[in-house]
Amino acid sequence: MNKKRILNIGCGKETYGTDFVDLYPQRKEVKEVNLDYEKLPYKNNTFEEVYSAFLFEHLKDPHKVLLEMKRVLKKGGKIILITDNAGFLGFHTKDTLWWKVHNGGYNKLSGRGEGDLHFGLFTLSHIITHLKEAGFRNIKVKLFKHKRHKFSFKTSFICNLLKETKFEVMAYPNIYAEAVK
Repeated sequence: MNKKRILNIGCGKETYGTDFVDLYPQRKEVKEVNLDYEKLPYKNNTFEEVYSAFLFEHLKDPHKVLLEMKRVLKKGGKIILITDNAGFLGFHTKDTLWWKVHNGGYNKLSGRGEGDLHFGLFTLSHIITHLKEAGFRNIKVKLFKHKRHKFSFKTSFICNLLKETKFEVMAYPNIYAEAVK
């Protein structure tokens, strides 16, 4: 029986997957790839799944990278993207770790270099549009809070008040998207 091959792009310290690429490899099994300038070092139709968490917002040309992800996916393969939600209230207040890190604190985090910048923030509709334009189908998106996010009491309190209201988009820092090739 063949093992399901999963490519984790922008893996950082994550160990989910069977193959790994990152701009700043932190383990010997991670291939160093700068997706702004290089193609993925894999043949077409190699993976059953491509997973990428917190990479999309760092890409200069996310559409080009989506096409590259699609290229290495097998027909019927699944892509999973996790990215920041542009509508999240905490991205617009100064008391969150997100604000501090994204306004000059990157170099304080291990494994990240000076070239680790944000080039965009996305809404649910942006992600859907990107996936459709790249030719993916069966697109599903949702808002959520990734376990890595920690908020001040004030931000947590306000965000909890916004959940399940018409302002819910402001309560969640992240977008989860999956689609099929």
